[in-house]
This record gives sequence, C-alpha cells and structure tokens, in this order.
Amino acid sequence: MIKLITFDLDNTLWHADPVLIRAEQTLYQWLQTHCSNLTDRYSSDGMHRFKAEVARRNPALKHKVSALRLAALKLALLEVGYPENRAEQMAEQAFAVFHHARQQVTFFDHTLNVLNELKKRYRLAALTNGNADIQIIGLDNYFEFALSADSIGKQKPSPEMFLQALQRAEVTADEAIHIGDHPEQDIVGAQNQGFHTIWINFDAAPWNYPVPPTAVANCLSEIPKLIAQIADESII
Repeated sequence: MIKLITFDLDNTLWHADPVLIRAEQTLYQWLQTHCSNLTDRYSSDGMHRFKAEVARRNPALKHKVSALRLAALKLALLEVGYPENRAEQMAEQAFAVFHHARQQVTFFDHTLNVLNELKKRYRLAALTNGNADIQIIGLDNYFEFALSADSIGKQKPSPEMFLQALQRAEVTADEAIHIGDHPEQDIVGAQNQGFHTIWINFDAAPWNYPVPPTAVANCLSEIPKLIAQIADESII
C-alpha cells in the first residue's frame, strides 16, 4: 500500500525562477536603501558572483542555501567597512527581506485541489533543496512535515533527505512515492532509495536516464490517478 507522498516544491508546485528573480530584486533594492556602501561597490550581478565565490571557498555551505546567502551578505558588508556586529545585524535583516519575498509564489494550476484531494487518503510531506517555507506560503495544512537541504545539510539527489522522510513517517520506501520536476535530483535520487516516482514533465521533455520514472505527469491534475495506478500495481 502507498502511505506517503513526498513532493518537491520549486518548479513542481510553482515556477521558481520569477519568484527568485523578484526576491533578488527586492533584496538589492533594500540594500541600496540601507547599505549603500555595499551597492556602490557591487551591482546585483556582482553580488551574485560574490556569493558564488563564497560557496567555492566554503564547501560546507554548498548544500545550505540560506546559510550561504547569510554568510555572503555578512562577508560583503565586512568588506565594505561595516564593523562585525553591525555587519551581522544588517545581514540578518537583509536575509529576512529576501526570505519573505522568496515565499511569494504563484501556484501552478490544480496545485491546491490536488493537495487537498491527496491529503484525504495519504500522508504528505515536502522535500526541497531550496528555502521555501510551507508555513509562510500556506501549505502547512497539507503537508505533515517538510525537510530541506538547509536542515538536512545535503541536497537531493543525496540519500539523506529521502531516508529521513521515510524515518520521520515510519514507512518503507515501497510505501512511498516522490513527485518532482528534476530528473536527477528528484527522480533518480528517489529511485536510488527505492521510492516509486512521478516525474512532473510539463514540457514533454525526453527522459535521458537509464531507469524511467514509475509514472510521468504532464499536468498536476493527473497526479491522483497516477498515484492510484501505482497503488493498485503495488498491491498486485
């Protein structure tokens, strides 16, 4: 029997790129107002390159997007002359601005209807490499729990997030289905831990990996039917 359905968030339940672009713009505008010394030295693209360099120099931050952004903000503020305590305070305020803007998502069609239908029959959880917050976004009524690379310390397709989801829900992998858009991070990663998988493939792209997903959805509205089919096959 299928007991647990885990969902990726970004680009599975909403389009992440416009959300992140707006959040970056909101952050930079805030920095221009409150930390002009920083924006006088770094353009928005320059800040992006600075963050990438911080990631390169600090491999431990590679999988922790929130910690990486916070560290990059603090280091940049220190570089342009802010004292330690002030740099830390301003970095935290700037990150809060970004984080709030990052939660302003627009759901894909059918998202809430599908989640509402599924939660009546299955336990639902969110597994994300990003820092979307299901409580702020308003999905905490659907998901029993959420795991992120920030909290786990490893991004999908590494096994840690998938294994911790199974442990948290007290189910086995053959009782779980992972649903996501990314072929490697979501589908291959979940397959490697024994999950059933549903690939969200809005663009009808080809599958380029050795083992195909259990099922493919070109629209979120197809998910309940696909889950029911997987559940029936797993009983057989």
